[in-house]
Amino acid sequence: MTDQAVSGALERAVREAVERRRDELVELTRELVRRQTTLGAEEPAQVLVDERLRAVGFAVERVQPDGDAARADPYAGYPYLSYEGRSCVAARLAGSGGGRSLHLSGHLDIVPVERPDLWRHEPWSAEVAEGRIWGRGAGDMKGGLAAYLIAASVVAEVCDDRRGDLVFSSVIEEECGGNGMWSVLRAGYGADAVLIGESTALRLGHAGTGVVWARLSAAGGAGHAMLAGGDGPFDRLCRAVAGLRRVEAEINEPVRDPVFAAVRERPYGMTIGKIGGGVWTASTPHELVANVRFGFGRDLEPAEVQARLWEVVREASPEVEIQFEAFRARAYCHPTSGPLFDSLSAAHQAIIGSEAETVAFTATTDARYVEGACLCYGPVAGNLHGTDEWVDVETLVQTATVVALTAAEWTA
Repeated sequence: MTDQAVSGALERAVREAVERRRDELVELTRELVRRQTTLGAEEPAQVLVDERLRAVGFAVERVQPDGDAARADPYAGYPYLSYEGRSCVAARLAGSGGGRSLHLSGHLDIVPVERPDLWRHEPWSAEVAEGRIWGRGAGDMKGGLAAYLIAASVVAEVCDDRRGDLVFSSVIEEECGGNGMWSVLRAGYGADAVLIGESTALRLGHAGTGVVWARLSAAGGAGHAMLAGGDGPFDRLCRAVAGLRRVEAEINEPVRDPVFAAVRERPYGMTIGKIGGGVWTASTPHELVANVRFGFGRDLEPAEVQARLWEVVREASPEVEIQFEAFRARAYCHPTSGPLFDSLSAAHQAIIGSEAETVAFTATTDARYVEGACLCYGPVAGNLHGTDEWVDVETLVQTATVVALTAAEWTA
């Protein structure tokens, strides 16, 4: 039998095995969405992932991030919440030896819902409508995680003679620091290549910007409105934010990195995600707080960006305190060539019937921690972090098929 015939037989076996699990994939995604895994509440869903991996033969371990070690690493996140009772699922399906290993990964944590009353489909209902599964985390990224779990079960079924190990991880805290994936890799779950199930619309995600988070705090002394002058906490905070906006403009004019310049005109964005303070309209607030997310490119290190932001706030509004939290992620770019890229592209071509496209993110992913070959690949999704988040069912099935075929051929 020729190599091409073997490949054809494997492709058919993978296609059929995934198709048999189509309904299972949909229900698994829905069950993960129903389990509300906001920061600190990941464990009920991790139990489900743990059980499924054990059921198909994986050796499973729980990995708890080490907050002190993370704090000491200039590229890990500042611990955002205690890790007590929280852990990542890390698993291995061992091969016979001598083959290439592949690590499939996804994050289970999600961002909160701000206005559930504005959703057409209740955020935790995981309704299926219009060919989509609706709900918080459906697209970012429980759909991709479910597709990878199905892919792993297919490889376990159809490839009982693999030489290479298949590694799997379901990590926490990707949305606020990244110490989940960082911990799993430190625990010995590296591999020759890594695939991450972010929603890429079936494109090969290879790059992401750097990100730091900061907390701005402006104090002013609470008091009656009739005693207020023109320089209260709000005015001080506004001056600090204006200074940060100037830095944002500086690093985007011009963008010389062709990887990110091709994405959009200003790829390094600043977002003020939270603002809080004050208890009464006619009272000067004691303190106002703004939480800021700041993006940057490969020409800057997280520590450099932090130093620049600190300096600008000191100059623009000395009364404002700036503290850094969660992310200190450097920008990354993995090659768009080489064995992993070729293998995933070939599987995509075989299953989807078109040449795979690449995509660079103006955000960060856990791929930044991987020193070797790594790509993101996942389904079509929409409204990530927003109202009426969804993931497309058909591309979930396609993702599972492409990833299973890639994993089967890679670890053969």
